[in-house]
Amino acid sequence: MRIGNIEAKRGEKAFGYFKTGETHGQFDVHIPLHIVQGAHEGPVLVVQSGLSGLEIEPALVLPHLVKELDPGQMAGTLVLVPLMNTSGFEFEQVDAAWDGKNLNKLGRGRPDGTVSEHMVHRYYENVLAQADALLDLHSGAQWSYHRYAAVYRTGDVERSRALATALGLPQVVIIPPEENSMARSAAEDGKAVVSLNIGGGPGLRDFLQEDVQRIRRAVFNAMKHLGMLSGEPAYESAQVTVIESHTLIKPSGARGFTFVDSGKRGEHVAAGEELGYVRHPFSGEILEKITAPREGIMVFGGASWPVVPEDVTLAILGDLVDEITTA
Repeated sequence: MRIGNIEAKRGEKAFGYFKTGETHGQFDVHIPLHIVQGAHEGPVLVVQSGLSGLEIEPALVLPHLVKELDPGQMAGTLVLVPLMNTSGFEFEQVDAAWDGKNLNKLGRGRPDGTVSEHMVHRYYENVLAQADALLDLHSGAQWSYHRYAAVYRTGDVERSRALATALGLPQVVIIPPEENSMARSAAEDGKAVVSLNIGGGPGLRDFLQEDVQRIRRAVFNAMKHLGMLSGEPAYESAQVTVIESHTLIKPSGARGFTFVDSGKRGEHVAAGEELGYVRHPFSGEILEKITAPREGIMVFGGASWPVVPEDVTLAILGDLVDEITTA
């Protein structure tokens, strides 16, 4: 496997910086990535993370995961990107610092676009185009906490759903292909794609080590599911719940501190049931109650920090599709 000037021969590991272009000041724009080339033929799995400069949990574990792998005992190829948005990370922001673009909203990118659009285009053509499967890792940054695997309702949904179920998390959510992301584009191209959402918010303080292990387990489970490693996937719980047709619940416009009752996540809720409230930060007055617009199952995801931006998802509500026993 060769990506730019990074090459790993059979049974080898390699790390380097894939150059995707230059800034207006002619500084190199690059994506750090690892290649682990197994000793035996097999699929290509891409694990990418850090499209937001604030989603740092995967970067805490992915490089160590590479060190654990023995390519001599592995089939296929693992391409691993610990943190794609290097400029956003440097300046502690979601979007790329070069042009203010959100890397998760650029689809396949553009060869004649801005710095970020050109970077995404080069990455898609040189990395994702070679992939058989993609794990797209996300967290909730400082505002939200998540713990579920998402599958787009496009492309080879069954193959993507089988991969998502094998990752070890308690919930798999089938979502409509609304966003214009690289992951959705890869799903449209027929690849097995899972958007893996783990961590963020208070998880950075309360669940960091557990979430790091969830990320580690998910990558190894994916490799076992694809036949790249021997052994069977390990699961967090005895059952995986598959949820479809989710509803995103967002702030309606009332200003103040937003609180979502995380204790109801994973539970069945009735239409009109209270999920949280918006409270005035000075008077303590409750300005608005956040209620479920319909009956459904709460997904392990949504706002957790008291003060959140206006477009952040407060909660996710869905319908039960299947319950898969893992034990």
